[in-house]
Amino acid sequence: MKYDTIVVGGGAGGLAAALTLKSLRPEFSGLLIRKGRSQTISCSFPFVANTDEMLKSAGIDLVVDEVVEIDRAKKLVKTAGGREFEYGKLVLATGAKPAKLNVPGIDLEGVYTASTEFDEIMGVHESLGKAKKVVIVGAGYIGMGFADELAGSREVHVVEVLDEVLALAFDREFGEIARRRLEERGVKFHLKASVKEIRGKGRVEEVVLSTGEVVPADAVLFSVGVRPNSELAAKAGLTLDESGHVVVDAYMRTSDPDIYAVGDVAQKRDYFTGKPARAYFSSIAIAEGRVAAMHIAGVTPGKGFEGALPAYTAFLTGSFFAAAGLTEAQAKRLGLNVVSATAESVYSHSGFLEGGTRSLVKILVKAVYTRGDLRLVGVQAVGPEPVNELMSFAVAAIKQGLTAYDLAAYPFASPPLWFRTPLTHPLQLTALKVLTKA
Repeated sequence: MKYDTIVVGGGAGGLAAALTLKSLRPEFSGLLIRKGRSQTISCSFPFVANTDEMLKSAGIDLVVDEVVEIDRAKKLVKTAGGREFEYGKLVLATGAKPAKLNVPGIDLEGVYTASTEFDEIMGVHESLGKAKKVVIVGAGYIGMGFADELAGSREVHVVEVLDEVLALAFDREFGEIARRRLEERGVKFHLKASVKEIRGKGRVEEVVLSTGEVVPADAVLFSVGVRPNSELAAKAGLTLDESGHVVVDAYMRTSDPDIYAVGDVAQKRDYFTGKPARAYFSSIAIAEGRVAAMHIAGVTPGKGFEGALPAYTAFLTGSFFAAAGLTEAQAKRLGLNVVSATAESVYSHSGFLEGGTRSLVKILVKAVYTRGDLRLVGVQAVGPEPVNELMSFAVAAIKQGLTAYDLAAYPFASPPLWFRTPLTHPLQLTALKVLTKA
């Protein structure tokens, strides 16, 4: 059977490509092929979405099978189930898989690797739920998410090779907030340490750290990064970069003009420098999927995808931790001369009123600006749900090149009693602070 466009992979990027294309060109026939019976959408911590109903409502066919071969000459995809489908355009959204460390004992029973596959996720959750002593290796979003979930109900140890948790996504002060909150709930952290060996007779019994410490455990979870699922692309002869990502242009086209790649499998370039970058976020995958769909539909999206500008959020320790653009540490590593400012504000107007109770619910924001022109390049925040909206604005502000001068005078809307007054908007407060350093 022939389709105008076939999407391989049902994650955020593939779903965005399929749905966007159908909305732009309803007359186009579309097929999405995914391997799993249920689909997770992964961004820091995977969750299950009812994507089947979304596809059905849009008029997109769905096949649950694994694509094992692409015949570029005949423009066919072949599945493990023996089926063949002909495409006009093909979108690869095969995602990434968890990285696996070469550690003695990693194949023992009770040792798991964080995954985005539905069945594997359910299995890991069930197994960790039964464990009494858990060691989590890696203190990024996923590792910290599991630690947060398990804290208080069992003994939890977190091993991190860097000197603070969430260090690849946030500056130190935000990692400290998350770590201290979990420490108060009994989680033990082993920073600047790695796993040297896992011991046990058939099943894990203890973990030996690089520091020499031995930690008892009946379950171990590794969450130490991912690598692209590019085997299918490589087999088809598409060009890959040194890290195994599929090389794409600004419109997400691969070395074959009829094949696109989006999401974690596609090569990323940093928004600020244009250099290759690792950025595995569903927000970026969705943007890439839409750019690819617009190009396929003949709606050329201007400059195309301008580069990976990370924007992410996660619910940890009772608060939302969110970030957009560069942290101060990242900016300095890129050689940017930056200045930062931190501000704290209450959640709503009522925090300032007599008898107000919301003053206890605060938002902490840190903004990073380039020194000299004071252009905004990054924002981090922790607090209640409104930080997510703040981060969406931050992305737009960064992309538009807004400066501290612009932000200080920006006319934010503010519904009475329900949200913060513009007089104490935390992002504007950071702008005013850096203006005194100009």
